[in-house]
Amino acid sequence: MTADVRKNERRRDTLLAHCVSRAIVAEIGGWEVANKRYEAGDLKVNAWLGVKATPKASRVGAFIVLWAVAMRLEGVDEFSITEYQRYWNEGERQAYRLQREFRELWPEYENPNELALQIVKHVDGRTSKRDIASLPSRLQVIA
Repeated sequence: MTADVRKNERRRDTLLAHCVSRAIVAEIGGWEVANKRYEAGDLKVNAWLGVKATPKASRVGAFIVLWAVAMRLEGVDEFSITEYQRYWNEGERQAYRLQREFRELWPEYENPNELALQIVKHVDGRTSKRDIASLPSRLQVIA
């Protein structure tokens, strides 16, 4: 994640866009199934599938951003799920549910630390709640 996306342009490389794409793949059955169906010409992604995947994608995008905010405000380069839970006063079950969804969409990462480190530079003590809430749809992801 490198820079803010201009507000007037719709971008497909934002954190939220990546989360939606990954949620659609998860809904289809994972990367292997999606690739096989694509190669067979059987993969059809429609608006309904996108609508169905968006809530999970939004939760995961928010989870990554909140993880980054907590890391920034605590002044650390790494966070654990327990530290996240304590910082945001999140219930244990909900925190682990969010982590499970994150791992489902981003299986190459155990936790959001690496992604959050890319977001940390966009957050400081003066960043408003509104600006923080819009980060998933504004920040570009370099994949």
